[in-house]
Amino acid sequence: MGSDVMMNRATGAAHTAHRDQYNAAAADARRTMTALTAHGGRTARPADPWVGRQLANLRAALLSGRGQMCPHIGTAPRVIHAAVWAPGRLVCPGCVSTLTPDPAEDATCDRCRRTADPIHPTVAQSGPLLLTFGLCGPCLTRTGRAAA
Repeated sequence: MGSDVMMNRATGAAHTAHRDQYNAAAADARRTMTALTAHGGRTARPADPWVGRQLANLRAALLSGRGQMCPHIGTAPRVIHAAVWAPGRLVCPGCVSTLTPDPAEDATCDRCRRTADPIHPTVAQSGPLLLTFGLCGPCLTRTGRAAA
């Protein structure tokens, strides 16, 4: 067997393994999202224009070098977390507590930036990424978030 054929098989196997890991991480993120909504959280679709902009901003920050990743995020796909109130930060499940907002931020709607009580915790999933944000009642209604 030629070295080109062996290399193509090895590369194909690596791509398949990576895709399988990615799919497993995305499924794990869905389970995590389901557990969060069981405790009163809301869900959002990444297709929502505002959510899509937040995901695009995170991606741009990471690709430009302005973003920050916790040191536990490697090349293997796994569940990762980000929060709108912590722009450009990406963390592993073990470091998710570093995304905890301060009290003033925790009382501020991430969409309209107004202080509100209550703020509704909301999460959107994009593959293995869980993006968290808080919305006031009007923004929750305006953006069509689903109840848990």
